Amino acid sequence: MIFRRALTLLIALLTLAGGPLAAREPGERELFEALALDEITTVRKLLVRGVSSNAVDPEKGPAVVMAAREQSFKSLQVLLESPLTDVNIRNEQGETALMYAVLQGNLEVARALLKRGALVNMPGWTPLHYAASAGQMEMAAWLLENHAYIDTASANGTTPLMMAAREGRPTLARYLVEQGADPSLRNQAGLGAPEYFLRRGDETNAQWMAAKASEYLRRYGTQAAPVAAPVTAPVTAPVTAPVTAPVTAPAATPGNRLPGNR
Repeated sequence: MIFRRALTLLIALLTLAGGPLAAREPGERELFEALALDEITTVRKLLVRGVSSNAVDPEKGPAVVMAAREQSFKSLQVLLESPLTDVNIRNEQGETALMYAVLQGNLEVARALLKRGALVNMPGWTPLHYAASAGQMEMAAWLLENHAYIDTASANGTTPLMMAAREGRPTLARYLVEQGADPSLRNQAGLGAPEYFLRRGDETNAQWMAAKASEYLRRYGTQAAPVAAPVTAPVTAPVTAPVTAPVTAPAATPGNRLPGNR
């Protein structure tokens, strides 16, 4: 009896708190079904009826994230038309719609999300991590053009460069280094880009990355002990002598002739 009462109370609390057992608002089930099929007419009709564009399915996550993940791009565009849509809402894995657009290499959708205020930089995993892991060169370049931090680190210290190396994306990894990524960084597991390439049996790129890491440390040092800029003496302007009028001999006059002219 006590166990049943406790279970009933727990369910009631989860329902009131909007937890995974919370009842859906009217029309939300239909919304997610329409999103899965990319039925824009139904999606638009449900939004007009008052169904929230920020609805969250207990299993599929936020509507805008699900639409991007399922590549229901027409329906996603309808969701973006609503000024109430939160384009930065995350699912339980911390993923946003922009992350999925980048992962799939859909630049058009990524631009639409950015125009609506999607964040390029954020704590934890970022769109650049997703572009690097998928080898999406065009998306990585686009993100950097839009001020993505190249050495952004996840909670465990993993950078986009490490993700590219871990997933075997040497072309993108080298591109990131050429754009200024730090190949000497290590995550909490003590692994960096060279180690991830080595784990994949790619000794060529592991050695290249290790050489670049050494070069980076010689040039810039570490974050804890950066290399100081060389001290140079201040440049001062040369001292010039004051300009004076030239001294000339007095003109010879009948009453004042120069020596030797007499």
